[in-house]
Amino acid sequence: MKRNIEKQLLEWAHKKDRKPLLLNGARQVGKTYILKEFGKSYFSNVHYFDLEEQKNVLTSIFTEGSLDPKTIIDKLSFISGKVINIDDDLLILDEIQSIPRAITSLKYFRQEMAGLAVAAAGSNLGISHAEAAFPVGKIESLFLYPMNFEEFLLGTNETHAFNFLDSFQGDKTDDIYHARLFELLKIYFITGGLPEVIVEYLKERDNPLVAFKNVRRLQKLLLLHYGNDFGKYAGHTNSRHIERVFNSVPSQLSKVQDSTSKKYRFKDVISNGYRTYEDLADPINWLVRAGLVLRIDISEYPTIPIFGNTLENSFKLFLFDIGLLGAMVKIPPETIMQYKYGTYKGYFAENFVLQEMISYGFTDVVTWMGRTSEIEFVFQLGDKLVPVEVKAGTNTKAKSLQAYISKYHPEMSFKITGNKFGIDRQKKIYNYPLYLMAKFPPDELRNI
Repeated sequence: MKRNIEKQLLEWAHKKDRKPLLLNGARQVGKTYILKEFGKSYFSNVHYFDLEEQKNVLTSIFTEGSLDPKTIIDKLSFISGKVINIDDDLLILDEIQSIPRAITSLKYFRQEMAGLAVAAAGSNLGISHAEAAFPVGKIESLFLYPMNFEEFLLGTNETHAFNFLDSFQGDKTDDIYHARLFELLKIYFITGGLPEVIVEYLKERDNPLVAFKNVRRLQKLLLLHYGNDFGKYAGHTNSRHIERVFNSVPSQLSKVQDSTSKKYRFKDVISNGYRTYEDLADPINWLVRAGLVLRIDISEYPTIPIFGNTLENSFKLFLFDIGLLGAMVKIPPETIMQYKYGTYKGYFAENFVLQEMISYGFTDVVTWMGRTSEIEFVFQLGDKLVPVEVKAGTNTKAKSLQAYISKYHPEMSFKITGNKFGIDRQKKIYNYPLYLMAKFPPDELRNI
């Protein structure tokens, strides 16, 4: 499956002063696959070692004696029976968090064997909490997120739909295109962006009821695996707290959607006695570092820099994958396809838009909350602050956006909705359909 991160990998491979690469990301987002496929395309040979699967064999290489790169390469070559060519080959150290000192070894590859292309991959769950020294400044890091909607279209061979989005220049969209793209988006809402889940969907895509049933079964299994990882990397007591915070994310955001609460509420998430941010800060930060939860700070007075007027204890949390969100809250796939799941559609749309923005690198984002209004996302591009209001349906009066415009006078404003693309040139308000996030924002803002 083609991934947008391939461009960044290629830039890394061609750098004259190349550092070892660490590809971060939550489990199951496709790190191993993309590194292997990239290596096959751009290097003479790929030498792949799974440090978790081969832990019994490989541990001593990194834990006994020095971390001399030549010694490590000689031993890895002996184990695999293949010579590692320093000038032309790619060495992949997968699940590197399984042997923490292997992470430290990347420093010495940088210092003493810069000619060899070394790419490591690992779950943020382990890398973020490894006890060994982290090679700060000696490596290059990239983060792989779940497949976004554009990548989903490519991965499911929806070539016509992808080409339509790729070539879109702000034209009027006929109903037939709009309806088809929205139908595909709803399928993506069910599968999410985890490659293994999308592959499972493809096995029975001609029989949607069976395909969606299999997708949900796999998603539930993956959620169990994430729960097991909590215990593996955080210890028994902490893992229970982390799991409860993780499981609270869908219900917390639904309270924000129906105005029961304006931010994440700490009371009773874990148990009686845990009532403040300080009580939950460690589990929340753990999940954010692991890449399983996306945190968006709340700002009452958006300014540049965008995080200048945010508070540590005022934020919203989102799930990292829209498909797992549906599995966690047990929304039947057929209900999603009918687009009839009440106010929770708003949460789905908001979570989806945030995932898309982050997957394209727009990470400087806050939520604006006025006295009676809320703008889901305000993000910073250069010296501009750009408000984005998200609506799941087609009834989009955008009262909050009008309140923001009246107060702050942005150069451009955006609505992401269930409607077709359109522009109010007088008010400089763009309406983007939810499925068009690959083209958001317009070129004049992208090029800042």
